[in-house]
Amino acid sequence: MLRAFQDNRNIVLADEMGLGKTVQSIALLDHLIKICKIRGPFLIIAPLSTIDHWKYVAETWTYMNVVIYHDRNGAEGRNEIQKQDWYFTDVTNKGTVTQKSRLIKFNLMITSYEIFNQDLESVLKEVPF
Repeated sequence: MLRAFQDNRNIVLADEMGLGKTVQSIALLDHLIKICKIRGPFLIIAPLSTIDHWKYVAETWTYMNVVIYHDRNGAEGRNEIQKQDWYFTDVTNKGTVTQKSRLIKFNLMITSYEIFNQDLESVLKEVPF
C-alpha cells in the first residue's frame, strides 16, 4: 500500500473478511502522519455497519483525531458535527470560525457512501482530503 501511495497509484484491497484490511489501511495512514509528516485530513468511506469499527481500530492503534460524519438526525446533526469537530476555533474572536482559523481539527473522517454523495457538493468538497 505504501509503494502504491509513493507511485501515485490507486489500489483495491479485496479478500476475505478478517484478514486485516482495516488495520493495514489505518497503519498506512498512521505512517503517513508520523513518518511522512502528512497530517491529513484523510477520508474513509465505509459501509454504515462498519463505521464504528473503523473508528475503534483507528483510535486503538493510533493517536489520530477521528470524526464520524454520520448522524441519525440527518442534515441538522451533521451541521452540528461540522461546527464542533471540523475546525479549530479562533479564541480571539470569541470562539467563532474565521477565515484565518480554518485549520482542520481531525486527521481522519469516516463516513458512509450515502452521506458522502449527499453532502459532497454542499460541504465535503471544501475539505482538502
